[in-house]
Formats: sequence, C-alpha cells, structure tokens
Amino acid sequence: MRYYKDYQLEYADCGESGQLKLPRMIDLMMESSERQLAPTLGGASAMKERGRGWVVTQYEFEFTSLPRAGQKVRVWTEAVGYNRFLSYRDFGIEDEAGKDLVIAHSQWVLFDLKSRKLLPSDDKIAEELGAPLLAKMPRFKKLRPKDDYKDEKVYRAYYYDLDSNHHVNNAHYLDWIVDSHEPKDLAIKFEKEIKYGDEVACQVMQETEDSAVKTCHAITRQGELMALCEVNWQKMCFNRD
Repeated sequence: MRYYKDYQLEYADCGESGQLKLPRMIDLMMESSERQLAPTLGGASAMKERGRGWVVTQYEFEFTSLPRAGQKVRVWTEAVGYNRFLSYRDFGIEDEAGKDLVIAHSQWVLFDLKSRKLLPSDDKIAEELGAPLLAKMPRFKKLRPKDDYKDEKVYRAYYYDLDSNHHVNNAHYLDWIVDSHEPKDLAIKFEKEIKYGDEVACQVMQETEDSAVKTCHAITRQGELMALCEVNWQKMCFNRD
C-alpha cells in the first residue's frame, strides 16, 4: 500500500538553479517512509528500542523533471516486498496533476546497532506493511569500479553528517557526487559505512558517446571502496572545476 505526503517546496530545498537538491529529495523520501513505518515495528522508535537499524544498500533513480522552488508536490512510498535478508521500497514524487517527476527503487537491510552485523528480514514488519515475500529478487544495476578515474576531491565526515545509525547519512553521498546539474538517471550502491572523522575521496571519470554523457564515481577511504555511483545526464553539463 502506498503512503502519500504533500509538500510545498521552499527555496531552502532547492539549489542555485531553483531545482530540488538531490540530498533534500532523499530527505523528503525518508520522511515519507518514516511516517509510514512509525506505527509499526519498523519505525525509528521501535527499532531503536530493539537495538536495530535500517541501512540502504542501493538506490536507482529515474528523473523526468526535478521539481522547483514554490512547487507543490506529492511524495509517495511503498514497501514492495522482501526476501530472507533484503527489503525493497519504492518512492516517487508527483506534481499536482499526478505526473511522475522522480521514481526511485531502493534495497535495504536490517542490522544490529551494537554489533553492526546484518540481521534477517523481519516477517512481522513486512506483515504490518502488507509487503509480500518475494520469490525473485528485483534487478538492480551492477556497478563496478573503474581503473581510470580522472579526478578526485577529498571530503571529511563531520558530526552533523551523521544519522541515527551513527554513520554518514546516505543523502550526503550525493552532496559529494552530484552538484547543481540535472541527471537523467542515477544508480548508487553503498559498500561500507562512513563514520565520524573519516576522510574520503570522491573519484570521477566521464564517458561521452554521441551527445550522451555518463559519469562514474567511486567514494573511497584510504583506498578502500565505500560506494559506487553512475549518473546519466540530461545534457552535457558536467564540470569539476
């Protein structure tokens, strides 16, 4: 069952171009999912009481048009299924006419906050949400590291970058990867946690075929792979300077 939440975008939600910032977009999606989860065992309070947390392992986004400052939008989310260790949730942003502006697919795991180890999926949470047990795993893009990243920029994880799971909020990865340009689609896979004080490098390479532009990104910590991302752009607009 889908959960819907209406928003009116403020200028603070948007970047220099007037379009919704991608990290803020993820925040809105997470707000909608938490509102749906709050009355269940999967909500933040119930999870914290049991020493558990949700961790996203992969996102795939499809963009028709990023909404703009002042625009009224409806954000929706739906728990679409689970298997032994993975849970799947979809998101969307619609305009007032019900046209899809953004569609997102995501893959999640449960983990123990103390041991930081993976836990099996919780049948009770799935039942409360009406999420079915899946016989077949949804397909996500297979992201692989490249051998020839051309550029690199270094960032440090600060205290205010952390979330309730005590690691860097996944929205900040997009701050490091994507600036104010408009993507066509984006896939990101999270390999390992980034914690307070970690210094990470965001590496990038660009591939151009005809007029299509794709950028491939890797976030590393002292050479250790932390996340991978691929972005196909609406137009030639990528600039690291």
